[in-house]
Amino acid sequence: MATFDATDIIGKTLQARTSVEIKRLPEDAAPVVYTVKPGDSVGVVESYINPKPGRNIGLYWQFNDGSRSYYAEHRVGRYNVQNLQTQGAVSLEDQQKAEQEANLSLYDRIGRWISYIGAGLAAFVLIRDQLNKKR
Repeated sequence: MATFDATDIIGKTLQARTSVEIKRLPEDAAPVVYTVKPGDSVGVVESYINPKPGRNIGLYWQFNDGSRSYYAEHRVGRYNVQNLQTQGAVSLEDQQKAEQEANLSLYDRIGRWISYIGAGLAAFVLIRDQLNKKR
C-alpha cells in the first residue's frame, strides 16, 4: 500500500473507499454530522490536524464547504489511493525509488543496460534455435 506525506495531500480531493464520518471539530468526541458514502468525494483537503492527547488520537483532514470547516479522521484504507496518484500525489515509496535511481553511478547504469542487452540476445538465440529445430 502506498504511503504519502500529509503535506502532499493538501489541495487534492479525497474520495471515500469506505464510509467516512464528517465532523465540525477535529475531536474524537465530536458528534458526526454527516457520513460520506463509499465512492463519493469527501472534499478538497485544505489542511490537516495532527494528533493531540485529549483531543484526537489520529490525524484529521480539514476541508471547507464554503462557509465553514469540516473534518474527517484519517484511517488506513479509508480513502482511494489511486485517485490521489491520478491527481499527481507521489507516494513516499515512489519518491524513494526515484531518489535511488538518480543516485546510481554511471558504472551501475551501464551494467544494467548490458544485462538487458545480454538477456535480449539470449532470448533471441533461444527462440532462433527453437524455430530452426522445427524445420
